[in-house]
Amino acid sequence: MGKRPGPAEAPKAVAPTGKLTPSTKDMDWRLYLCGLIAADGHLDCRGEITLAQKRRDFIDTIATIMKTNGIDIASIFYDRKAGVWKLKTRDKDFYRYLINNGLKCGRKSSEINPPAVEPTAGLPYVIGFIDGDGWVEQITKKYRSRTYTYLRVGLKTKSKALRDWIAEVLKANGIRANTADKKDGYEIHIDTIEAWTVAKMLLNPTHHERLKQIRDSRL
Repeated sequence: MGKRPGPAEAPKAVAPTGKLTPSTKDMDWRLYLCGLIAADGHLDCRGEITLAQKRRDFIDTIATIMKTNGIDIASIFYDRKAGVWKLKTRDKDFYRYLINNGLKCGRKSSEINPPAVEPTAGLPYVIGFIDGDGWVEQITKKYRSRTYTYLRVGLKTKSKALRDWIAEVLKANGIRANTADKKDGYEIHIDTIEAWTVAKMLLNPTHHERLKQIRDSRL
Protein backbone atom coordinates (compact mmCIF):
# COMPACT_ATOMS: atom_id res chain seq x y z
CA MET A 1 0.00 0.00 0.00
CA GLY A 2 1.49 3.34 -1.04
CA LYS A 3 2.06 6.18 1.34
CA ARG A 4 -0.58 8.83 1.76
CA PRO A 5 0.31 11.86 -0.37
CA GLY A 6 1.26 15.01 1.52
CA PRO A 7 0.65 18.57 0.40
CA ALA A 8 3.82 18.53 -1.67
CA GLU A 9 2.30 15.83 -3.85
CA ALA A 10 -1.05 17.51 -4.41
CA PRO A 11 -1.92 17.88 -8.08
CA LYS A 12 -1.21 21.21 -9.70
CA ALA A 13 -4.20 23.30 -10.69
CA VAL A 14 -4.65 26.03 -13.22
CA ALA A 15 -4.78 29.47 -11.63
CA PRO A 16 -8.10 31.27 -12.04
CA THR A 17 -7.99 33.82 -14.83
CA GLY A 18 -9.94 36.94 -15.60
CA LYS A 19 -11.92 39.22 -13.36
CA LEU A 20 -13.49 37.62 -10.29
CA THR A 21 -17.10 37.86 -11.40
CA PRO A 22 -19.75 35.14 -11.62
CA SER A 23 -20.85 33.36 -14.75
CA THR A 24 -24.40 34.62 -15.20
CA LYS A 25 -25.39 32.11 -17.85
CA ASP A 26 -27.12 29.66 -15.51
CA MET A 27 -27.46 31.77 -12.37
CA ASP A 28 -30.87 31.76 -10.72
CA TRP A 29 -30.70 35.29 -9.33
CA ARG A 30 -33.81 35.01 -7.16
CA LEU A 31 -32.29 31.98 -5.47
CA TYR A 32 -29.02 33.90 -5.07
CA LEU A 33 -30.93 36.72 -3.36
CA CYS A 34 -32.72 34.18 -1.16
CA GLY A 35 -29.37 32.91 0.12
CA LEU A 36 -28.06 36.44 0.58
CA ILE A 37 -31.09 37.47 2.61
CA ALA A 38 -31.04 34.23 4.62
CA ALA A 39 -27.49 35.09 5.68
CA ASP A 40 -27.68 38.84 6.12
CA GLY A 41 -31.22 40.11 5.77
CA HIS A 42 -34.47 40.46 7.67
CA LEU A 43 -38.14 39.92 6.90
CA ASP A 44 -40.68 41.68 9.07
CA CYS A 45 -44.18 40.30 9.37
CA ARG A 46 -45.74 43.23 7.48
CA GLY A 47 -44.12 42.24 4.19
CA GLU A 48 -40.94 44.33 4.28
CA ILE A 49 -37.52 42.91 3.40
CA THR A 50 -34.33 44.65 4.56
CA LEU A 51 -30.74 44.07 3.52
CA ALA A 52 -27.84 45.85 5.24
CA GLN A 53 -24.26 46.16 3.97
CA LYS A 54 -21.33 48.39 4.84
CA ARG A 55 -20.43 48.90 1.19
CA ARG A 56 -22.56 51.03 -1.11
CA ASP A 57 -21.09 49.39 -4.22
CA PHE A 58 -22.40 45.99 -3.12
CA ILE A 59 -25.82 47.45 -2.31
CA ASP A 60 -25.88 48.95 -5.81
CA THR A 61 -25.05 45.54 -7.30
CA ILE A 62 -27.88 43.94 -5.33
CA ALA A 63 -30.25 46.69 -6.47
CA THR A 64 -29.32 46.06 -10.10
CA ILE A 65 -29.99 42.33 -9.70
CA MET A 66 -33.37 43.03 -8.13
CA LYS A 67 -34.44 45.51 -10.80
CA THR A 68 -33.31 43.18 -13.58
CA ASN A 69 -35.43 40.43 -12.06
CA GLY A 70 -38.55 42.55 -11.66
CA ILE A 71 -38.27 43.13 -7.91
CA ASP A 72 -39.45 46.58 -6.84
CA ILE A 73 -37.16 48.50 -4.46
CA ALA A 74 -38.76 50.78 -1.87
CA SER A 75 -35.64 52.66 -0.72
CA ILE A 76 -31.86 52.71 -0.36
CA PHE A 77 -30.41 54.83 2.43
CA TYR A 78 -27.49 55.14 4.84
CA ASP A 79 -28.27 54.28 8.45
CA ARG A 80 -25.82 56.50 10.31
CA LYS A 81 -26.57 54.96 13.70
CA ALA A 82 -25.82 51.42 12.45
CA GLY A 83 -23.07 52.53 10.06
CA VAL A 84 -24.48 50.54 7.13
CA TRP A 85 -26.31 51.04 3.85
CA LYS A 86 -29.80 49.57 3.80
CA LEU A 87 -32.00 48.42 0.96
CA LYS A 88 -35.70 47.87 1.56
CA THR A 89 -38.29 46.21 -0.66
CA ARG A 90 -41.98 45.48 -0.16
CA ASP A 91 -42.36 43.39 -3.30
CA LYS A 92 -45.19 40.97 -2.47
CA ASP A 93 -44.25 38.28 -4.98
CA PHE A 94 -40.62 38.24 -3.86
CA TYR A 95 -41.64 38.20 -0.19
CA ARG A 96 -43.84 35.18 -0.87
CA TYR A 97 -40.97 33.51 -2.76
CA LEU A 98 -38.65 33.92 0.24
CA ILE A 99 -41.24 32.53 2.67
CA ASN A 100 -41.81 29.54 0.38
CA ASN A 101 -38.06 28.90 0.34
CA GLY A 102 -37.32 28.61 4.03
CA LEU A 103 -37.19 32.18 5.38
CA LYS A 104 -39.47 33.38 8.16
CA CYS A 105 -40.66 36.80 9.19
CA GLY A 106 -39.03 38.05 12.36
CA ARG A 107 -36.94 34.91 12.19
CA LYS A 108 -33.84 33.93 14.06
CA SER A 109 -31.13 32.29 11.99
CA SER A 110 -31.60 28.96 13.78
CA GLU A 111 -35.09 28.76 12.25
CA ILE A 112 -34.02 28.98 8.61
CA ASN A 113 -35.10 25.98 6.57
CA PRO A 114 -33.47 24.81 3.34
CA PRO A 115 -35.10 26.19 0.19
CA ALA A 116 -37.49 24.06 -1.83
CA VAL A 117 -35.01 23.19 -4.59
CA GLU A 118 -32.98 20.10 -5.40
CA PRO A 119 -29.32 20.15 -4.30
CA THR A 120 -28.16 20.07 -7.93
CA ALA A 121 -29.89 23.43 -8.48
CA GLY A 122 -29.00 25.00 -5.14
CA LEU A 123 -25.58 26.53 -5.83
CA PRO A 124 -26.87 30.11 -6.41
CA TYR A 125 -28.34 30.05 -2.89
CA VAL A 126 -24.98 28.98 -1.45
CA ILE A 127 -23.13 31.70 -3.36
CA GLY A 128 -25.59 34.29 -2.04
CA PHE A 129 -25.22 33.00 1.51
CA ILE A 130 -21.42 33.26 1.33
CA ASP A 131 -21.68 36.77 -0.12
CA GLY A 132 -23.92 37.72 2.79
CA ASP A 133 -22.18 36.19 5.78
CA GLY A 134 -19.40 33.87 4.61
CA TRP A 135 -15.68 34.46 4.39
CA VAL A 136 -12.57 33.80 2.34
CA GLU A 137 -9.20 33.36 4.00
CA GLN A 138 -5.69 32.07 3.50
CA ILE A 139 -4.85 28.99 5.56
CA THR A 140 -1.22 28.21 6.38
CA LYS A 141 -0.11 24.67 7.19
CA LYS A 142 3.27 23.05 7.74
CA TYR A 143 4.17 19.65 6.33
CA ARG A 144 7.56 18.31 7.29
CA SER A 145 9.99 21.14 6.58
CA ARG A 146 7.78 23.09 4.20
CA THR A 147 4.99 25.62 4.63
CA TYR A 148 1.90 25.56 2.44
CA THR A 149 -0.90 28.04 1.97
CA TYR A 150 -4.32 27.60 0.42
CA LEU A 151 -7.68 29.28 0.00
CA ARG A 152 -10.55 28.47 2.32
CA VAL A 153 -14.12 29.57 1.63
CA GLY A 154 -16.28 29.22 4.72
CA LEU A 155 -19.73 29.85 6.09
CA LYS A 156 -21.56 29.41 9.37
CA THR A 157 -25.23 29.08 10.26
CA LYS A 158 -27.14 28.28 13.43
CA SER A 159 -29.41 25.96 11.44
CA LYS A 160 -28.01 22.44 11.24
CA ALA A 161 -30.64 21.48 8.66
CA LEU A 162 -29.53 24.33 6.41
CA ARG A 163 -25.84 23.53 6.89
CA ASP A 164 -26.41 19.89 5.99
CA TRP A 165 -28.41 20.89 2.91
CA ILE A 166 -25.64 23.25 1.78
CA ALA A 167 -23.17 20.38 2.15
CA GLU A 168 -25.39 18.30 -0.12
CA VAL A 169 -25.56 21.13 -2.65
CA LEU A 170 -21.78 21.40 -2.80
CA LYS A 171 -21.41 17.64 -3.15
CA ALA A 172 -24.03 17.51 -5.92
CA ASN A 173 -22.09 20.20 -7.79
CA GLY A 174 -18.73 18.46 -7.51
CA ILE A 175 -17.35 20.73 -4.76
CA ARG A 176 -15.64 18.88 -1.93
CA ALA A 177 -16.13 20.43 1.51
CA ASN A 178 -15.85 19.64 5.22
CA THR A 179 -18.36 20.31 7.99
CA ALA A 180 -17.59 21.40 11.54
CA ASP A 181 -19.97 21.60 14.50
CA LYS A 182 -19.15 24.53 16.79
CA LYS A 183 -20.70 25.73 20.03
CA ASP A 184 -22.06 28.81 18.30
CA GLY A 185 -23.14 27.25 15.01
CA TYR A 186 -22.54 24.85 12.17
CA GLU A 187 -19.77 25.52 9.66
CA ILE A 188 -18.72 24.46 6.19
CA HIS A 189 -15.12 24.79 4.99
CA ILE A 190 -14.22 24.49 1.33
CA ASP A 191 -10.48 23.84 1.46
CA THR A 192 -10.09 21.92 -1.78
CA ILE A 193 -9.08 23.42 -5.11
CA GLU A 194 -12.80 23.78 -5.89
CA ALA A 195 -12.79 26.72 -3.46
CA TRP A 196 -11.60 28.79 -6.43
CA THR A 197 -14.66 27.71 -8.43
CA VAL A 198 -16.86 29.13 -5.68
CA ALA A 199 -14.66 32.22 -5.23
CA LYS A 200 -14.99 33.18 -8.89
CA MET A 201 -18.79 33.32 -8.50
CA LEU A 202 -18.86 35.67 -5.51
CA LEU A 203 -20.11 39.23 -5.95
CA ASN A 204 -19.19 40.81 -2.63
CA PRO A 205 -16.36 43.29 -3.31
CA THR A 206 -14.90 42.67 0.15
CA HIS A 207 -14.36 39.04 -0.86
CA HIS A 208 -12.77 40.18 -4.12
CA GLU A 209 -10.25 42.34 -2.29
CA ARG A 210 -9.26 39.54 0.07
CA LEU A 211 -8.97 37.02 -2.74
CA LYS A 212 -6.38 39.19 -4.46
CA GLN A 213 -4.15 38.85 -1.39
CA ILE A 214 -4.44 35.07 -1.02
CA ARG A 215 -1.57 32.81 -2.04
CA ASP A 216 -2.35 29.18 -2.82
CA SER A 217 0.52 26.70 -3.03
CA ARG A 218 -1.55 24.46 -5.30
CA LEU A 219 -1.65 27.01 -8.10
